[in-house]
Amino acid sequence: MTTTPDLIVLGRIASLSGEAGFGWVEGLAVRDGRIVASGARHEIAPLAGGRTRTIELAPDQIALPSVTDAHLHLVAAALAADEVDLEDARSLPAALEIVAEAHAARLRHGDRGGWLLGHGWATDGWQARPTAADLERVAPGRPIALWAHDHHTRWLSETALSALGIAASTADPAGGIVGRDPDGRPDGLLYEHATQIGAAAIPRATEAATKAAILRYADRLAALGVTGVHDPGGVAPDASLGGGFAAIRAMAAEGGLPLRVHVGIRDEQLEAAIAAGVRSWQGLAPDHPGAPDERRAAERYRVGWLKLFGDGSVGSRTAALLEPYDDAAERPGPAGPIGSLLETRQWLTEQIALAAEAGIATMIHAIGDRAVRTALDAFEAVGVSRLAALPLMPRIEHAQLIHPDDRPRFARLGVAASMQPVQLRSDEATMQRAWGERTSRAFPLGSLASTGATLAFGTDAPVEPPDPWPGIAMAVTRRAPEWGADAPPSSPGEAMTLEQALRSATVGPHRLAREALGGRLIAGAPADLVVIAAPPHDDQAGAAEGLRVARPLLTLLDGEERHRAPGFDR
Repeated sequence: MTTTPDLIVLGRIASLSGEAGFGWVEGLAVRDGRIVASGARHEIAPLAGGRTRTIELAPDQIALPSVTDAHLHLVAAALAADEVDLEDARSLPAALEIVAEAHAARLRHGDRGGWLLGHGWATDGWQARPTAADLERVAPGRPIALWAHDHHTRWLSETALSALGIAASTADPAGGIVGRDPDGRPDGLLYEHATQIGAAAIPRATEAATKAAILRYADRLAALGVTGVHDPGGVAPDASLGGGFAAIRAMAAEGGLPLRVHVGIRDEQLEAAIAAGVRSWQGLAPDHPGAPDERRAAERYRVGWLKLFGDGSVGSRTAALLEPYDDAAERPGPAGPIGSLLETRQWLTEQIALAAEAGIATMIHAIGDRAVRTALDAFEAVGVSRLAALPLMPRIEHAQLIHPDDRPRFARLGVAASMQPVQLRSDEATMQRAWGERTSRAFPLGSLASTGATLAFGTDAPVEPPDPWPGIAMAVTRRAPEWGADAPPSSPGEAMTLEQALRSATVGPHRLAREALGGRLIAGAPADLVVIAAPPHDDQAGAAEGLRVARPLLTLLDGEERHRAPGFDR
């Protein structure tokens, strides 16, 4: 077997080796998709052979480990591209106009009664609450289901309510609320677990359509420098259990999965997953383990975490708080003045323990400080040593508001904080109204980092766009251009260093998966890297602003080119 590298990369390379510093090196040697050597140019360049490809970076370019998005709904985001997008609807009339146009377009194509699906609406700033009657008026006879921006509320038309069997007699499910008018009739809004009432009747994409959508979306991710995702679940991770992840598993088995994916398990699927022998870190066994192509294909698919829900969202006023919402009087939430815990600590503890017994790690969605505390309590009740023995770290998703007393508990309990700093951009105004002065301690990235907690960044796409660079910049600057030039940063004391932010987007997600080499450009690690134009500033904030608009010039996965920008000279 030849020891000549397949690929050599020369230039300014941030390896992120070690626990601190960028770990600058001048060269990487890659063979069979893995880095076999890194170091100075004079050490790496002579390793080239006659068939070695060489990538020489320009002086104004740098190479970094590629990004792994620690919280991205891959199937949902891929399919959302074909749905109605209400992100820019700043009022109820604007949203209804978009829906009316989509309805008219369907009619022109002969679709008179098919489902219309969409996402992205948010009522903050709207002068009126949306209702089922509003949708029925602009699209009569069409079943419509529209996810809110935070994906914690669903807005249905009257036809959709009828199709799903939702009526005045429909009871609120555990952990969910059916919105009602003063007469007790469903008003078209379903909150939290109520969004799943009758959901099986909403048409799902075929496996073929799902595969095609994932391929398109993976190309988009590669162009953003993203080569891996942790999908927090929603459909089952095993073909025998059905669901959209069967498509991901099939793509991996066929050697056609173009990114690394950890697929999740929802709580209602746990029993079936255990019965099927599913466990965290489980992947595919290659038919020929020694064949690099088959090994790489198999390594791109892994079973991830069981996902449990602790609370809702700040936008829906269903995030569970220790103290009441500041705007509870003028904008009452469906769950009351302090939001709602969707599950009790005892139930969370039982589920975590049940999953752990089967070798399955757990993530818990918790946005409000009461939900975060409850999630930490549940993990602590199961036991630190028991959780540490699992193949994946326990984790809390979002953790937007954490009481100061609870911040040190993440590191002490070995619980990771999976956070989406890009949501500070979109949630700041809502948090100011809902949380008031508590907003000064929202998204406590700097505090968590100082305690030694493991942080991993994601985007929560399709809730937010999948571009990781604005979130990395937000973690450093605590500002968004959309706020205006004179807007102050949000709680600047919680800013991270640029190195910490980059590590949270690269090394952090791999730490959650207990992958010691992942997210680094060091010997033994997969050759997953991205080339970008070097930020044109030496100061932290300036460099972060440069990264905010970063557009990768080259993205490699296992040393294979997944994206190359026009004009990039290899």
